[in-house]
Amino acid sequence: LFLNGGKIRNLGSFMVRDMRGKPGKPSVHSTGRAVDFGYTNREDGLALADFFVRNWEALGIELIVDYFPAPYGRGWNVTRLAWQDYKKPTVSGAPYGRWLHVEISNEVADNAAYIDFVFALLLADTRGHEPSS
Repeated sequence: LFLNGGKIRNLGSFMVRDMRGKPGKPSVHSTGRAVDFGYTNREDGLALADFFVRNWEALGIELIVDYFPAPYGRGWNVTRLAWQDYKKPTVSGAPYGRWLHVEISNEVADNAAYIDFVFALLLADTRGHEPSS
């Protein structure tokens, strides 16, 4: 759906490590709850962000960080169900970072079969609508 001939790529999770600047506190990437998705152009990044927001509930998404917008990026959070522009330096790599950081719930992260099923269902939906249950 948004793979666009390789223009969208999974940058993956990273090794087990602490959060930058917070010794003793594990990075959300190292817990298996976060992944970064890189994109080639802004249009593809916006389409991917829209896909995640539209399907946040099915995917168990709790947070999306978009590093691109100047001056400090923006974030979408499950507690407000809306994008918010960051007003101060909040994430390193902003502005103009060409990736989205996506965090999912513990329950979803611990169920690989569910993730495989949901992504297959969502990616089969080529019309861009939410899948029916």
